[in-house]
Amino acid sequence: MANLIKGVLAPLVGAAIALGSMQAMAQAYPSKPVTMVVPFTPGTITDLVFRAVSGAMARNLNTSVIVDNKPGGNGVIAWEYVVRRQPNDGYTIAASTNSNLSLPVFTKDLPIDPVKELTPVGVVAESPLLLHSPIGAPWNTMAEMVAYAKANPGKLNWGSSGSTSIATLNAYAIMQQDNLNIVTIPFQGGNNQAIIALLANDVQLLFSTAAEGKVNTEAKKTKGLGLTGEQRVAAFPGVPTLAELGYPNQVGVWWALNVRPGTSKAIIDRLHAAARFAVQQQEVKDFFAKSGINPSELGADALAKRYDDISKLYRDVAARAGLKPQ
Repeated sequence: MANLIKGVLAPLVGAAIALGSMQAMAQAYPSKPVTMVVPFTPGTITDLVFRAVSGAMARNLNTSVIVDNKPGGNGVIAWEYVVRRQPNDGYTIAASTNSNLSLPVFTKDLPIDPVKELTPVGVVAESPLLLHSPIGAPWNTMAEMVAYAKANPGKLNWGSSGSTSIATLNAYAIMQQDNLNIVTIPFQGGNNQAIIALLANDVQLLFSTAAEGKVNTEAKKTKGLGLTGEQRVAAFPGVPTLAELGYPNQVGVWWALNVRPGTSKAIIDRLHAAARFAVQQQEVKDFFAKSGINPSELGADALAKRYDDISKLYRDVAARAGLKPQ
C-alpha cells in the first residue's frame, strides 16, 4: 500500500514542484532587459511602431526593452533567431506583421514555419489598406474599375510591395471573385517604388497603408476605391470598405508580438499586459494617429485564431490563383 501511495503521489508532487518553479519564474520576470527582434531595417514604419511600443513597455516591465533589427529573408532571419537560437524564457520577443502568414504561401523550404513556430503574445497595432488608383484613371468607383478591367482584359497593372505581400493576395482575391485579368507587378524594397509607379500610371491599382494613401489622396494624386476592414475611416471621407462593396476577404496590416514555443503562459500574459499598457500611453496614441495606425489590444488566443483563419484564406486564394511556393 505504501508503495502504491508513493507511486500515485510522486508524479503529483513532481508536477506541483514544476508548477511552483514556473510560477516563481513568472513572478520574478523580468529580472533583466528584454530584447525585441524586429525583422525590418531601422526607420521603416514597422520599426517605428515597435520602437514606440517598446519604450512604453519598458516602463511597465520596469526594465529595458532593446530593439534589435535583423532584416532579411522576408522576416525569416529574425524569426529563426528567436525560435532556434534563444531560450523560451520570454527575454527575446519576435516582432512581426502578418507577412508571417503570407510568406509560406510563396516560399518553399523555409527554415522555420513562421505561422506554427511563432507563439502569439498579441497585436499592438493595425491599419487598413487603401486600394487606390491614379487620379486620371477612367473610373471613380470599384464597380467602374471592374467594368473597365473586364472590357480591357490584360491591359491593367496591379502593383504590390513584393511578391510575397499581403496586398498581392488581396489583389488575387478580388480578381478571382470578379474573374478579372489584371497583370500583377511586384516591387521590392517596400511600397515606395510601387507608389512611384502608381503616380506615373505604370500601375493602375495599388494597396497602400492608410498613411501612404492619405498623403496621395489629399494631394489629389490618387483616388481611393475601397478600404480593408469592417469600418469606414474618417481620413477617407466617402471611401467605402471593400467588405461593404462585397469583397469580404480583404486583409489589412497588423503589427504583433510573438515568443518562442514553450514560453510559459504567465510570461505571455505579462508581456501582453505590458503591450496593452504601451498602446494606452498618450505618446504612442499620438504617434499611431499621425501614422494612420490604430492601437490594438488583441490577445494571444484571439491572435492564434486569426493566424489559423487568415492562413487558410491565403492558402485558398493562392491555390485558386495557381501560385506555388518558389
